[in-house]
Amino acid sequence: MKMRHIGKMTAVLGVSAVLLSGCGLFGPEQETSSIDAPPQSQVSANQPNGTVSPDVAVQGKEQAVQETNEKTVYLLDANGYVVPVSLTIPKSEGPAKQVLNYMVKGGPVESLLQGGFTAVLPTGTEVKGLVIKDGVATVDFSKEFKAYEEKDEKKILDAVTRALTEFPNVKTVQIWVNGTPLTEMPTASTPITQLDRNHGVNLELADGAVPGNTSAVTVYFQGQLNDTRTYYVPVTRLVPETADIAKATVEELIKGPKQGSQLFSSLLRTTRVLDVKQEKDLVTVNLSSDILKYDDGKEASPEALQSLVLSLTDSTGAKQVQLLVEGKPLASGDFTKPVSRPLQLNPLAF
Repeated sequence: MKMRHIGKMTAVLGVSAVLLSGCGLFGPEQETSSIDAPPQSQVSANQPNGTVSPDVAVQGKEQAVQETNEKTVYLLDANGYVVPVSLTIPKSEGPAKQVLNYMVKGGPVESLLQGGFTAVLPTGTEVKGLVIKDGVATVDFSKEFKAYEEKDEKKILDAVTRALTEFPNVKTVQIWVNGTPLTEMPTASTPITQLDRNHGVNLELADGAVPGNTSAVTVYFQGQLNDTRTYYVPVTRLVPETADIAKATVEELIKGPKQGSQLFSSLLRTTRVLDVKQEKDLVTVNLSSDILKYDDGKEASPEALQSLVLSLTDSTGAKQVQLLVEGKPLASGDFTKPVSRPLQLNPLAF
């Protein structure tokens, strides 16, 4: 049975983001310039049959359209993994703060949740202030932020760090609670002096790796949403120390999830890595023909290809991936040329 993933691959890389200045503790809220003007979706207030409702006709055309943005939040799936989810949410002058608000249990995200996804931040958590300056996002949470179970501490750190560093002007994250900077989390005392994407997500130790002598790669496996649909889950795996991060990433993706995991990989384990090289913003990966053993051996699995692109762009920082099979590009489809990271990942609109 063919599985259909939630996300849709595109050959154009783009991350829409707007800078957010602080408020509350951090001084009066001030507008700052945007990095990229985000594409605006228009949601019509028309009735299902296409006729305009009387209320809209009275209020005027300017109220018949609501501006929205696509933003990535981090939620928990039914298995407890931290997962990026693309949401269509109302346009806001403070998008970074808004993203965090959509990660709070009992918050505005609740009406959108499906498929076993849940919010990650404790109920009642408020973002009292958020400043982005010189690549550092400093967020001040209310005291409710501390009301979580110990088992969720790392997940909360993963989710907040990854969500804020989705914005291209954010490199590191600092967390405050009620105006006081935190150097460690309040429950399990996890150090948080500096949080960045090197912090990882859904962290695990690879077989044969020795703590303290490792390199980190982030690979995207799949979770099962229902009988026909899947979604992508990033897993940061600590592997034996290596200078070839790109090759290690592909090798770990082929190895697949650890035994007993609820995740799976669409890449056949018999696939061999013939060559992987990175030149500036392009990674070229050459795989054996086993990657084509999908749909009765006629093509490569779209999910496997997207997992490769997600994993390599995340682990190496490259912007594009070129796939070769036995030294040759694919003959048809999106992957005949270099492909960029998708605009949306796991959109929560089924």
